[in-house]
Amino acid sequence: MLEQLSCTCDNCDAPLGDERLILSMTTDAGTRRAYECSCRAVTVTVVGNEAEQ
Repeated sequence: MLEQLSCTCDNCDAPLGDERLILSMTTDAGTRRAYECSCRAVTVTVVGNEAEQ
């Protein structure tokens, strides 16, 4: 099931890759990444800390 996950725009469902990454921040809780789509929407993803899982 996890292999089916992909990063897509919340507004228009366009795929978001590293070329759209505008901000990445890592904390003890995990990594937050912000992507800006060509439709001008911003999508934020959260990757949990693997050590806690």
